[in-house]
Amino acid sequence: MVQAGIIAGVMAGIFFLAGCGSGAVSAPPATDPSAGTAVAVSPPVVDAFADVPVTFTVTGGTKPYQAFSSNSVALPVEAAIQDSTFVVVPKPVTADTLVDITVRDAANVATTARATLKPSVLNNQVTFTPFAPTAAGCGNNAVCSGGDAQIVVKAVQNGVVLRNRAIRFDVFQGNFSLSAPGSGQLVNTLTINTDEQGEAVARVTANTGAATQVATLQTTDTTSGLSRRYNFNIVQQVSGTGILTTLPSGKVTFKGAKGLPGQPGSCPQPGFARVDFYVFGGTPPYRVVSPLPELISVNPSLVTTNGGSFTATMSGCGSTPFIVTDATNRSVETSIVEGTQGDAGDAVPATVNQLTSVTPNAITIACGQSASITLTGTGNFTSTQAVGGGNGFSVTPSAGVLPSVVTLRAFTGGVTTPVTINFTSGATTFPVIVTVTGTAGGNCP
Repeated sequence: MVQAGIIAGVMAGIFFLAGCGSGAVSAPPATDPSAGTAVAVSPPVVDAFADVPVTFTVTGGTKPYQAFSSNSVALPVEAAIQDSTFVVVPKPVTADTLVDITVRDAANVATTARATLKPSVLNNQVTFTPFAPTAAGCGNNAVCSGGDAQIVVKAVQNGVVLRNRAIRFDVFQGNFSLSAPGSGQLVNTLTINTDEQGEAVARVTANTGAATQVATLQTTDTTSGLSRRYNFNIVQQVSGTGILTTLPSGKVTFKGAKGLPGQPGSCPQPGFARVDFYVFGGTPPYRVVSPLPELISVNPSLVTTNGGSFTATMSGCGSTPFIVTDATNRSVETSIVEGTQGDAGDAVPATVNQLTSVTPNAITIACGQSASITLTGTGNFTSTQAVGGGNGFSVTPSAGVLPSVVTLRAFTGGVTTPVTINFTSGATTFPVIVTVTGTAGGNCP
């Protein structure tokens, strides 16, 4: 009986130990790196725009998770979170709106992310216009390889167009470039301010010989950070007269200087009549020829790169295009450059005889001396000795062109005083009274 009890006790101990060992082995190893950490949501802070999805990721804590929005009208959120991510799509707002997103785990531990909902300033109105002949003919919403097109995006907030708003254009994907306004330089990023209509206009150029593909242009409102992408097709085209093109595409006119009064205008001069042309498409290098080199010269005559340029210089009146030929002998005419004569000078006005002042109008001089009188006005004048003077008194010049300075002189002998000299021009007369001192019996001794 004692032995049986001992055996029973030993067996019970064995079963007890086995039960303890079995419990220790059954706990699975932790494989989630965030297991045992506090619940967190990423990104914790984000700027969001209407209809642009935002993805949040939850880590740590105990699954399953639930999410709640502090403003379900502006930012609706599905309560149940599948796995560890959830996506929200903001609604349109008219001003910056703060919304808190609270995430709770199964242990009722919470964390919060904050979204700032911003008004969208780039609407979906994108205008894509291929330029003929180099880009047209390759289908809808498409540009031919080597061709270019215009893209217009509009900045609108709460129905009001945004003027002078900086919009950045970026080559996001595809074999194309952006053409910088003015210089025509090909770049991958370009910032353009919107115009009075709230429109930012950019020019895209597909690479010569680019394979058929889908290209993506990204536009970003630099103030809010909102970006949108626009897809278009590039269609490979390796033949045809429309591949090679030049800018500027419209007639360039230089006008000479206006003539002097009564003279004809002049023709444009080389130092002032210059224009840069840019060559796109085809196969570089390009040869440039002027049909009238004595009228318009080109430099350089060989353009080595796609998008390169040459300068045309005009030396007179006339007009002509240039011939640009690529390495495969494909040719294109540039737009016409012309020089026109400047306007004729104004008509020479008729001379008006008018005396406006005589200074001084009273003067004293001694015998044998002289003095000056200043006459102002236009046209011609004459003078007469109305009183006194005699043969010993002179006015030099006695007639002439206005304005003028007249010399009065009292010679010795034969001068009577006082003397009145009348200066006349047209219908105007000014008298000057001259007193001569040192006279004897009214005459200079």
